[in-house]
Formats: sequence, C-alpha cells, structure tokens
Amino acid sequence: MQIGYLHIGSAEHGIARYGRLLATEARRRSSLSMIEAEVVLTERKGNPSELRQANHASLIRAAQTLRSAEIVHLQYNRLIWGDGWSQLGYLDTFMRHCTCPLVVTLHDIFYPPSSAALAQQYFSKASGSITLRDLVKAALRDRLSPHTLALQKVMARSRLAFVCTQEEARRLSDRVSMQTVRVIPHFVETRAIQISRAEARQALGLADDAVITLLGFIYSGKGHQLLVQALAQLPPTVKVVFAGGVSSGHEAFYQDLMALAEKEGVRDRIRVTGYLSESELEQYLVATDLAVCPFQQTSASGSLSTWISAARPILASNIPQVAEYNELKPGAIKTFDSYTVEALTTAIQNLIPLRSEFNDSKVLFLSQNLSLPSVFDQHLQSYNSVLEKSLQTA
Repeated sequence: MQIGYLHIGSAEHGIARYGRLLATEARRRSSLSMIEAEVVLTERKGNPSELRQANHASLIRAAQTLRSAEIVHLQYNRLIWGDGWSQLGYLDTFMRHCTCPLVVTLHDIFYPPSSAALAQQYFSKASGSITLRDLVKAALRDRLSPHTLALQKVMARSRLAFVCTQEEARRLSDRVSMQTVRVIPHFVETRAIQISRAEARQALGLADDAVITLLGFIYSGKGHQLLVQALAQLPPTVKVVFAGGVSSGHEAFYQDLMALAEKEGVRDRIRVTGYLSESELEQYLVATDLAVCPFQQTSASGSLSTWISAARPILASNIPQVAEYNELKPGAIKTFDSYTVEALTTAIQNLIPLRSEFNDSKVLFLSQNLSLPSVFDQHLQSYNSVLEKSLQTA
C-alpha cells in the first residue's frame, strides 16, 4: 500500500507533530511505501492577496506530490487550515487537486448543537429553555459559519474521519454520519529517557521541591488559574511548572494569570518554561512529582498522552476523556470531582506525600496498551477498509 501524508502546520505544532509521528511509524512497515508533503500556511505581514496566492500554490504542489498515493491522510482543526473563511478556500484548493481517497483526523472538536438537534428538542418540548430565537440562530450558524461549513466540506470529501475519544464522537453525532467516524485512541510515544530523575532535578534546580507540572500551551480553559489559586493553599515547598509557552492570541490571558499569581503571593513558586525542546521536555517529565491536568473541557489531549508516555502520576479533572482512560485501567489517572479550588487542593494534598521516583504502574499499563505501533495498526486496518470499498465501487 502506498500512503500519502499531508503535514500541515509548523513542525512544533502538536497537530502537525501528531501526523508526522503516524508517518514515522508507517515508514517502519516494510509492506508500506510513503509519500509525504508539508505545507505551512503563512499569515505573515505582507500583501494579503499575494499571501493567499502563495498558500494556494503550496497546497496545489502538495496535492501534486501526493497524487500517486492510494490513500491520503490529513489532519484538520479550525486553525491550522486558516481561521475563518480562508480555510474554506484552502480546503477546496487541496481537495480539487488531490483526487486520491482521503481520510482525516479531526482535532479540537468544539461545535455548538446543530439546528437539527435543537429543532428536535424544541418541537418535542424536551427542553423548555430552547427558544425560537435559539433555533433561528442555530440555523443561520449552520449555513453561514465558516467553521461549520469547513467541517461539512471535510466530511463530504473524506471516506473516514478519525477521532481519539468517544466523547469527541458524541460531540459530532448531531452533525455528521457516524458511519464515517472511527474512534482510534491518541497514541502514546515510546520514550527512552536517558537522564535520571536526580540528574534532571539537579539540572533544573528543583532538587528539594515537590514539583507539580501543567504541560502544554498556556490559554484559558486548561485550568492554570485554578492551579495558581490551589498553590496558595499548599506548603511553600510545593512548586508549579507551566511547561510550555503562551498560545498565540492569549497573551492578555497570560498577563492576567501572572497578575493573579502575584495577588495570591505565589509568583515566585511558579516557573514558566516557554517552548521546550524534546530533551528539555523530558527533563521536566522526569523531574515532576505530580502531573496536573485541570482541564475545564478538552477534546483529545496530547499533554495527557505525553504524561502517560513518561508514566508519571497524573491528577486530572473528572471529564469524559479521562474516564475513558480509566475504563482501560481503573484508577490509572486520579481525578478531582468538583471543579473548585478546594477540590483540587485536597487532591494534591493527598497525592503529594506519595511522591516517588518510580514509574506509576497503572499509567505504565496505559502507555504499553496505547503504544504508537498498536494505535497505528488500527489506522492501517481503516486504510485497508477504505481501499477495499474503493475497489468495490471502481
């Protein structure tokens, strides 16, 4: 089988990295051949018309590079293809010039209820809170929102859409045909970490501290504020690391976050790392006593998968995606139920005394069962099913 992978977005972007790691695993399979194309849609300063033309030209070149593939796998969210209306044009350009069967992984699935779902509730009186105005707004949104129209375009052209969790599939259920949706869990990388825990903590200046780390881009909704407030209730020997940089467009949120830390008197106990290289990331993974993922909501979480790869103890908010991991291995990820400072503080207080240099055995179980080779096998089965159906209809 000859598989094409379209890598869209900068190499540092989590979604682009996701696709590249799948392609890396495909390259290890002797029965497969590979074609890869890379596109970074630029929005740098300059003539908008010229920038759009350059982006369209890049997508056409990528489509031509991939044209001999038997199947092409691409990644999609509302930002990496260009926010707003521009993404519709870019998607259209690539899909018109790439005639191969397409499959897509959908990321960051956050869509309001469809007008069809709201209409069913409205006319069945299942929810008295839905008004005629809500229904009209939803109908207009479904027909005029570029993000909704882009999802429709991607689904219309793709033979299969992959999502990483049952929760994401549920969120799509009122918008797309579920016959074309497959749940394949987020893979967990295999890490051969060379640095010891003691060496990592010494190098980072964290030798004597209890270290709590929140990993990933800094933006609202990931629980940074909640953790800052909880830190104020914890002993001064507890330090927090925000391992990652500020997400573009969320600079004001970061400034407010640091102002909150100053107000709570804990700014000197918080370290913000900025972007981390792979070796720097692994230092922080090893040095961490407790990984905290206090998400208000999420789609699939790359940071959770990263923590699982390091087999460190994990504390997360009790959301459906975390429950799916705990179905695989009960108790693998500890949770706090109510989304309050008090609940998070109590959970941390209960777990910090258990800090250990050893891997968490239950988290290690998840890492072994969600390994990249195992998850890629599920992709490969889906690729084969698409090709078989293509041959039947040819």
